[in-house]
Amino acid sequence: MASQTCAYCYEKINPRAVVCPFCGRDLPSAPPAAPASCRFPLWIPLVGLTAATLTGAALLAAEFLRERRHWLD
Repeated sequence: MASQTCAYCYEKINPRAVVCPFCGRDLPSAPPAAPASCRFPLWIPLVGLTAATLTGAALLAAEFLRERRHWLD
């Protein structure tokens, strides 16, 4: 079984111990669990936003070029 080291007396103790059996001090609680990662990937909306921006720019450019032909007439 794995063991941990007491933060105060540096003796090997049971990892489930709340109090060190050697020095009698309360052990610090386990570090909090890491927060759950985001379930929805961030790249999906970024790809959608990029595609929408490029589509809009292409439509504006096409409309501008179509209108420009009338200017030259």
